[in-house]
Amino acid sequence: MINCRTNYLIFFFLIFFSINNSFAIELKVPKIGNNSTGGLSLNDTKTKFTEIFFKSALEYMEAQYHLFNALEMNDEAGKTKKSIEFVKDTKNKEGKRLTNAFNSVSDNSSAIEGALTKEAANSAEAKVHYAKALPHAVTGLLGTIQLPPEAKSLLDSIKADKMAALKLGAFVKVLPKIPEYVQNATTVGKLIVSGAKSRDVEGAEDATSQLGDL
Repeated sequence: MINCRTNYLIFFFLIFFSINNSFAIELKVPKIGNNSTGGLSLNDTKTKFTEIFFKSALEYMEAQYHLFNALEMNDEAGKTKKSIEFVKDTKNKEGKRLTNAFNSVSDNSSAIEGALTKEAANSAEAKVHYAKALPHAVTGLLGTIQLPPEAKSLLDSIKADKMAALKLGAFVKVLPKIPEYVQNATTVGKLIVSGAKSRDVEGAEDATSQLGDL
């Protein structure tokens, strides 16, 4: 009984120590808005983060789906469509939806970045798919860059409620990776828009204007 209790305390301490150090190192990207929790409860802070995360991630995934079609990467397009359906289904556990969306956006971004740097998606049919991707890519990116301060606020709430580290296992794994996630999404988002412009895709000028100096 003593050993079990001791192991539990050690496990909890390691998780809490890891979160503190991970965020001290990782959360160094530009932040938008107020980083303070403003007295919000853990549930309120989590709700705010998840609303922005899921909305932006689903937009980005929709863009990636159309881009995979433009690039004739049919297997990737099919997998992305299934991920979109899974993440949209609120009957699935929130933690699993969070992890699925995070991994899907991250993996797809790497695949799309590699494909767009090659001579691809230049046919008339490809440009139609590309044009469908643009508004989703812009909306997704503009939402994604709002995540760092919300991730910081959620971290502060978790630190204030020490049991939250055990209750929010999926969040504990994802939150320290948000800065890198945002940075990659921004890089690929810009590439998507510049690629549309160089390919003379319809809507490229509007997308460029919407992103501004981002």
